[in-house]
Amino acid sequence: MIRPDGNEADASALAGFGVPTIIEPLLATGPSVDAAPARGLADDLDRADAGGWLVVTSPRTWRHWLESVPDLSERLVAALDSGLRVASVGSATTASLPVPAERVLISPGTTAEDLLELLLSQPQPLARTSSAILPLSARARSVLPDGLRAGGWQVHAAAVYDTRPREPSAATVAGLAAGDFAGVLVRSPSAADALAVVPVIAAGTEIVAVGPVTAARCRAHGWPVVEIQRTDPAAVAHDLAKCWPDPVEGSAL
Repeated sequence: MIRPDGNEADASALAGFGVPTIIEPLLATGPSVDAAPARGLADDLDRADAGGWLVVTSPRTWRHWLESVPDLSERLVAALDSGLRVASVGSATTASLPVPAERVLISPGTTAEDLLELLLSQPQPLARTSSAILPLSARARSVLPDGLRAGGWQVHAAAVYDTRPREPSAATVAGLAAGDFAGVLVRSPSAADALAVVPVIAAGTEIVAVGPVTAARCRAHGWPVVEIQRTDPAAVAHDLAKCWPDPVEGSAL
């Protein structure tokens, strides 16, 4: 388990199928060093109206944005009262927001492309242009802001947090080289890039990628990939257990 946080849910789900795991985040997240863009995006919340959307794509977004803008929750409440709507990717991202789930438009898919399609299908407000407030990771792909702009939307986007690599432990490096791990669970393109820093991954160690975008990044690093489409930890564990129907020798990282 190598993502910056949330690994415990995957570990617990896999334990239910008899798969032991080791958690070692190869990434760390934190608010952007320059907080000015995050504060500027909060100012855009203050100007939001019925034509506006707050679009959130990661469970990490809100808490890191809040670190830069302490009164962010109060400002969001005021924006919602002015007609701002909220859209997100997935249940975990929705749960991270101080907004009732029934007030959030949740993408049924897992990618920026899925959310883009959903937003572009929404009715345009009468006599005004739709607008989006997009708090992002500094490493986020440009699919969503570029696609909305191409669809005629006004887009206010800024990086409110960053993702940084962490040095893997000597034990993990040695274990991956020796083939001590049955597989590595990779949940994001940035996690794939962090894993690529490891000098040697033994043949036979399965790279399990969640979602098509992450799978494509893993393949770009030259790894054969087991691709899993569903993102919920229970679903990931279920699908992974089907890949490993026999008792697993070694742990999953």
